[in-house]
Amino acid sequence: MKEKFNLQFSKINIDPYYREKWNIHSNDFICLTRNGKMIRETLYRIGGLNNPNLDTDNYFMLLKHVEAFYSDDITKIKKDKPHLESRWCILNKDGDEKVEFKQFQSPYLIDNSQIYSIYDDYYNIETGEFYGNSNHSMIKSKDFIFIDNNYTSDESKKGVLKINKKDGTWELFK
Repeated sequence: MKEKFNLQFSKINIDPYYREKWNIHSNDFICLTRNGKMIRETLYRIGGLNNPNLDTDNYFMLLKHVEAFYSDDITKIKKDKPHLESRWCILNKDGDEKVEFKQFQSPYLIDNSQIYSIYDDYYNIETGEFYGNSNHSMIKSKDFIFIDNNYTSDESKKGVLKINKKDGTWELFK
């Protein structure tokens, strides 16, 4: 049975050889641990204005770092090509990665919900369901988010969507 408590952010020391090989200069990497044991060998950082709270958040975002190589468009110097690419990642309260984004994509996690938006598109974190595209949410309440979805080509979701923040179910108002 998977233990679900005591998820923590832990500072990690990166091997000097690995640092040199992948041109790592930052010192603020973390890893996810549970009861002092690393969950997976993934380097993360807490980025931007992001301030996850592992005691209260059902979902949170971290910058995940993966090994990558710059193209010749960026540099032709062979020793400078290896680097760690940053990608936003949404994780659940158990530390499971739910959604990983491409480099330079900046999602927005809707507070206290299982919904995120990217480029004005709204999605369910758990199911991947696409709700619609709206350049603004009309209103947010404790339990719901309302989005103006009047310009969608999907007639089944055209109107105002009332989305339950906890379970992702929705109701349409035409």
